[in-house]
Amino acid sequence: MGVGYGTQRMQRSELEAWLGRVFVPVEPGERFIGRLRGRLVELRGARPTRGWTAMIVVIGLLVGGALWFSAAIRIVLAALAIVGILVQKRQSKRKQA
Repeated sequence: MGVGYGTQRMQRSELEAWLGRVFVPVEPGERFIGRLRGRLVELRGARPTRGWTAMIVVIGLLVGGALWFSAAIRIVLAALAIVGILVQKRQSKRKQA
């Protein structure tokens, strides 16, 4: 029984011997193990919020507040303009009478 490899055929025993030579177990470093564990498991709420997330929330709140404030000012100005128009019409009617 042969195993195909490119154009050559290797016998199963030759392949097992070659794999035994190529795949040599290596003990990973402590730093690598810690980083790997940190990437594999991350519990929600286990770490403080990342800085960029908080920054995006703050910027969003500021933009939302600015939009709300702008809309409120426009509504107040529109109301004042309507009141001014009404007052001006009343004054013009009094002058004519």
